[in-house]
Amino acid sequence: MDSCVIPLRHGGLSLVQTTDFFYPLVEDPYMMGRIACANVLSDLYAMGITECDNMLMLLSLSQKMNEKDRERVTPLMIKGFRDAAEEGGTSVTGGQTVINPWIIVGGVASVVCQPNEFIMPDGAVPGDVLVLTKPLGTRVAVNAHQWLDQPEKWNRIKLVVTKEEVKEAYYEAMFSMATLNRTGITPLP
Repeated sequence: MDSCVIPLRHGGLSLVQTTDFFYPLVEDPYMMGRIACANVLSDLYAMGITECDNMLMLLSLSQKMNEKDRERVTPLMIKGFRDAAEEGGTSVTGGQTVINPWIIVGGVASVVCQPNEFIMPDGAVPGDVLVLTKPLGTRVAVNAHQWLDQPEKWNRIKLVVTKEEVKEAYYEAMFSMATLNRTGITPLP
């Protein structure tokens, strides 16, 4: 389970919270911020929760980046993350930014709700319907795109896919990952 459910002391409410982070999957910092936010929120959406009370953003910038690149990349990742949060009906109220060996972007999403407002993902039984809100294979598309610059890996797949197909799949995957899953679920009555 990607989210935790913590019963609160007051009024039969629960805190549902999730944390997720990623290394860069795509070359566009704005889209990477959107992808990170969409993935954090998707953990709540997977529990049937469509409203998020608060988000925090976690951003680690590489110490290998020069100051000029950091000044260009940082605002774009933050904007992408915030834009996706706003689209999800929530806001980013804080977080943490650090310099680290690697670029990492992610966040925390929190909601306080009543127990009838979420679904625990542990009750599935054979015969239940599984609903996918996005296509499978985005990681394969991203990996294949990275392999375009790695001859030893590209040579293994070039007989079954063209460079143009890889680039098209990469862009489709990037936009899919940056899209919120919120509209793919129906809120509980």
